[in-house]
Amino acid sequence: MPDDNTVHPDEPRWDDNSDDIEVPPSVTFMEIMRQAAAKSAKPASESAEQLFRRPVQPALPPEPATAPALPEAARAAPPAQPVREAAIEEQRIRRIKRRKARRRRQTVGVLGGIFRTFLVVVVAAGLLATIFTWWTPSGFLTDEVKLELSIAQATSQMTVVPTGLPTPNWLRRIGIVSGHRGPQVPPDPGAVCPDGLTEAEINFAVAQQVVRFLSAQGYAVDLLDEFDPRLDNYQAAALVSIHANTCQEWPGEVVSGFLIAAAAARQSAGGNDEALVNCVARYYQQASGLQRREGLTVDMTDYHTFREIHPSTPAAIIELGFLLADRPILTGQQEKLARSITDGILCFLEPNHPPPTYVPGA
Repeated sequence: MPDDNTVHPDEPRWDDNSDDIEVPPSVTFMEIMRQAAAKSAKPASESAEQLFRRPVQPALPPEPATAPALPEAARAAPPAQPVREAAIEEQRIRRIKRRKARRRRQTVGVLGGIFRTFLVVVVAAGLLATIFTWWTPSGFLTDEVKLELSIAQATSQMTVVPTGLPTPNWLRRIGIVSGHRGPQVPPDPGAVCPDGLTEAEINFAVAQQVVRFLSAQGYAVDLLDEFDPRLDNYQAAALVSIHANTCQEWPGEVVSGFLIAAAAARQSAGGNDEALVNCVARYYQQASGLQRREGLTVDMTDYHTFREIHPSTPAAIIELGFLLADRPILTGQQEKLARSITDGILCFLEPNHPPPTYVPGA
């Protein structure tokens, strides 16, 4: 059994006089490697003792899987959809602008082509005319053709007067109202004399002849009743209502003469009713020899027909005379009275061609 004081080669030797220990090289190398490994692992992790000494943190509940937390940069960034829509809208606007510019270029190209075509045609026509003039012999056209061409040229230089527009039918139409005539219920004969002569008879006899005379002049004439339905908004070149005055006796006075009037309400409208009144009065006075009386009644100036006809239709009402004092004229000279009324209407309608003047008492 070996002695305990025996020195082995691999064990360190201890010297009694010194504190130094002799370490084998292999042990020194292993110690160096262990220390190096310990130094390299120490910054990355804590020691087991430090880990055990750290206080335990409470575990937080896991976040819902449906709403993962977004990074701060992702939350601050704007959504990508509006940016895409803005880009699409910008592309659409650019396409529209390009399309409009293309259409403008096409329009300009078409107009330019038309202008160029017209210019080419004009230049070609001028060149052809010049060539034909140079190369056409003097005897190419016969004397007869030259004569006809000269006649045509002279005719083309004549002044052509345009034909006037046709006159509207309503301007060639005249209305004649036979006073107190019509199917009124009860009948209204107007003024009545003791012997049975009525105003309606005198009015109708004169009105019929006026219609005949005006028709002979080429006018379309309507013989109208006192309350004729056609008078509603009646439109014509002129309208005259024919009446006669009372058959009443006036004590100590012989009342004679005629009255004629236009609508008082229409005078302020600037119509030409008064011109019709003056023409008819002048010719009727000359033919009948009766004097024109003053003192018009409301029945004349506010005659119901004036309110029924069209505002543009000139109108007048005439009282031919008094059935008592002027009876010989009203019954024996009806044609003369009718012709004078006709001439008065023609004087109004055709002022450039006045009818002949009557001699009083003829």
